[in-house]
Amino acid sequence: MKLIIDSVLCEPPSEISAFRDATLYGKVYIFEDILLNCRVGTKTLYWNWLKQYGAHDFVSYLITDPEEESGIYMGPHKGDIIISKICSFNLSKIISLMNFYR
Repeated sequence: MKLIIDSVLCEPPSEISAFRDATLYGKVYIFEDILLNCRVGTKTLYWNWLKQYGAHDFVSYLITDPEEESGIYMGPHKGDIIISKICSFNLSKIISLMNFYR
């Protein structure tokens, strides 16, 4: 099973350390792959952002909107896990929501 995360959840106001922690937990305990869903033309921008802050370790690869992937979708407006940002205050809630798909 794959976790597809909307790319806006890795940028502020989300905390990059909490994003890394969420992807670490998801990759190690629940999901085969963690994918970051980006807008067309922004893959390089997001990859460089994640790499600069050391948050790329558990992201398997980046996809764009037109690419169809099946899995659990985490985003701010739509998806299986709806969350406005990833931060230390809601990290335990996010992990609990991810555990539902274990």
